[in-house]
Amino acid sequence: MNMKNENNKTILIHCQYVYGIGHLVRAVKLAHGLSSFFNVYMLSGGERVPNFYVPKSINFIQLPAIYKKESANYLSPVDSSLSIEECFKLRENAISQLVHAIQPDYLITEHFPFGLLFEKEVLKLIEFVKRSNLKSKIISSLRDVIESSKGGVNDSYICKILNKYYDLVLVHGDPNIIPFSSSFPKEKEIEISIKHTGYITTPIIASKKKTNTASIVVSIGGGRMGEELLQAVIESHQLLLEKWDHKLVLFSGAFQKEVPSINSVKIEINEFNQKTYLKALETASLIICMGGYNSLLEAVSTQKPVLVYKRSFLGGNQEQDLRATFFEKSGYIKIITPENLDKENLTNLIFDTVSNHNPPQNSLNFEGVTNSVKIISEIL
Repeated sequence: MNMKNENNKTILIHCQYVYGIGHLVRAVKLAHGLSSFFNVYMLSGGERVPNFYVPKSINFIQLPAIYKKESANYLSPVDSSLSIEECFKLRENAISQLVHAIQPDYLITEHFPFGLLFEKEVLKLIEFVKRSNLKSKIISSLRDVIESSKGGVNDSYICKILNKYYDLVLVHGDPNIIPFSSSFPKEKEIEISIKHTGYITTPIIASKKKTNTASIVVSIGGGRMGEELLQAVIESHQLLLEKWDHKLVLFSGAFQKEVPSINSVKIEINEFNQKTYLKALETASLIICMGGYNSLLEAVSTQKPVLVYKRSFLGGNQEQDLRATFFEKSGYIKIITPENLDKENLTNLIFDTVSNHNPPQNSLNFEGVTNSVKIISEIL
């Protein structure tokens, strides 16, 4: 761990992800920005991500990892030698020891209590923090969209948790694109301050170098789902070549077990690698991605043509669906539906998108980290 600067306040961030890595990417970017002004410690409870860089300015603590299959209604330890009860007990001990040692001035919980899968752990963490430092401030760090336009059955309970334990909600989005109430209708039941920060992402600066061949960059993000999108783009590739000379640059998911293997000079397949992917976006002619927070924002920031795959998720989670719908309405993207994945439809959609690209003139707020630092500094 880094040496603690006694002149700086201390922030502890709790981050848990079970499917993709959106929570982790956003939390690490926020933590890195905060580390210039605070001592920052981060508890990560998801599976370790290959080829993912965590800045050395963050005291990063990996808890015994837990994940969840999309089709399952239970949590599973990544270490199969542990029961879920044993895993949670090990995590509680690690959390307790850390809080006792650092006595944080702020606790930031990524997504909680808007997601309640780890309710018992986080409420215990809040108890530990308040016991170690009665003046500590508790902050909820939240993406732009929660789960559904109709809200959820636990929304009133979430408001009660916020009103009882929390001092502030930071919504990392732009209300001009997606109002908070559009996915949390009970917003008015929240009695504490809600601040929109703008989006937490590093805008991709498009390369000005001219390349010999156009490229389509395709990614299914950091998750375990979406392989059908990669397969559909590969199948449409030959037909699209008849209309447009291009190269496919594909990226599999961070936890995808089987990656397609193809021998072609026009198709490049990469395992998940954050730095390689962001570099590929700089020279992309067209980007195809999922509708997750980081994937969509990184793609849109390039001001290139963007197609977003609007995939259905089990359990009624409409987060990516809502985000894609709002961004299409604002003119930033076009949507691929599962019905568009057949070879002819997808070929026509890709060619039409790249041929008729007209990005909107209004600019998005990408100052999420800077604004978060300012807001958090002010509440003490």
